[in-house]
Amino acid sequence: MKGMFVAAVMACFISGCAHVPVYNKDGATQQQFAEDKYNCEKDARQSGYYGGGLIGAANMRNFFAQCMNAHGWYEHS
Repeated sequence: MKGMFVAAVMACFISGCAHVPVYNKDGATQQQFAEDKYNCEKDARQSGYYGGGLIGAANMRNFFAQCMNAHGWYEHS
């Protein structure tokens, strides 16, 4: 019973922390977004090891966000 409670609390915590960024770039097309997103994801995966668990995921997300910024995209909250 205690394990189910802990699992439920963790699920609520994780879903509450989920953040799906929306990127905008003035005058850009969906095709341009898809190309830049693909390239940034590829670069992020090929760049190296970011660590494990949540820290690694956060490090990889930061690398991806910086790559998108370098291509002229900005994150819209």
